[in-house]
Amino acid sequence: MRMISERATHIPSDDTQVWLSGLFKSVIEAVVATDDSEALRTEFLMKFAKEYEDVRTKTLDILISILSACDTIPSPEHEFENFYVKSSKKNKKLVSVNAHKKRAQDAWLAVLRNNISESQRKTLLRIMVHNIEPWFNRPELLMDFLTDSYNVGGATSLLALSGLFYLIQEKNLDYPQFYQKLYSLLDADLLHSKHRSRFFRLMNTFLASTHLPATLIASFIKRLSRLALNAPPTAIVVIVPFIYNLLKSHPTCTFMLHRVIKDEAKAELEAEGMDDPYDSEEPDPVRTKAIESSLWEIHSLQQHYHPNVAAIARIISEQFTKQFYNLEDFLDYTYQGMVQAELGTEEKPMKRIPVIEYHIPKRIFTDRMLEEDGGVDTAPGSLVRGLWDFA
Repeated sequence: MRMISERATHIPSDDTQVWLSGLFKSVIEAVVATDDSEALRTEFLMKFAKEYEDVRTKTLDILISILSACDTIPSPEHEFENFYVKSSKKNKKLVSVNAHKKRAQDAWLAVLRNNISESQRKTLLRIMVHNIEPWFNRPELLMDFLTDSYNVGGATSLLALSGLFYLIQEKNLDYPQFYQKLYSLLDADLLHSKHRSRFFRLMNTFLASTHLPATLIASFIKRLSRLALNAPPTAIVVIVPFIYNLLKSHPTCTFMLHRVIKDEAKAELEAEGMDDPYDSEEPDPVRTKAIESSLWEIHSLQQHYHPNVAAIARIISEQFTKQFYNLEDFLDYTYQGMVQAELGTEEKPMKRIPVIEYHIPKRIFTDRMLEEDGGVDTAPGSLVRGLWDFA
């Protein structure tokens, strides 16, 4: 360990190599593999891991990497036949599926209950559903870790969604404020996040039940519509089909598209207009009064500068003849895809060459070559040049 300290101190550029793949990794291997492992492990923990923050963090990084690599979870019918030491067949704990899962469960719990960093927490949440939860005979032991992560906010909450929903769906976890917290995650940052596609896939599952109250669904529809006003085009093309699917699944919310107005109130509305009853500051999605509002935001997007966005926004104004839109067709829509759609590719060349301005103007802001026009500026842009003359 002293060699690690000296090398990292005097060779700063070698810092990453020392921790992740150099001397420190060899130390961890020695702690795990030595015959006198208990004494050596105790000395390592007491003198270094518990004493120094960086040693503890790097130790956890390596342990997480090792445990996540052990992703072959035995099925209940698994037969243990492949042993490195032949005598291991006689050990009942090594031929029991429950015993294997119990050891993995205890190992993961020891990591999760440690003082892990934010980056380590995110790493664990990314592999939670596929690499961690299948090892647990009692998945409910993950409740505290997942609920704490879900309450952190930001990207951490987004990553905790899938694991938490697994517990709600499979183990009947009681999380009464789940939808209120989910509603709070809908903000402008989400639409620019790299986890946007993952979030919409999960939210599509969360809101699929027809037993959810219409007031709740209306709040999600309205919040997404409001966010779409300032969202990038790649996010809007996901939001509009998502709203369409919600309206098809929850017909009660179609009042937000068309509401019959009585004659006595119609004249007053045309003269004075109306305030949007939707309360965007209300944290409880059941109390936002979104069901009393309308989707004027989507109607505004029909005049969007990008033709693809304007075209897809018009589906809200047409008859709902399509049963559902497949969100997978829109979730991975990127700026690169938009550019390729306009410019074409080798497989799909450009259908029509765009019209461009190819005449080079004589002048832009100056009086260049004005004599050739008899001293009178009649070329395009003359008004701008006149305004540009500060003299």
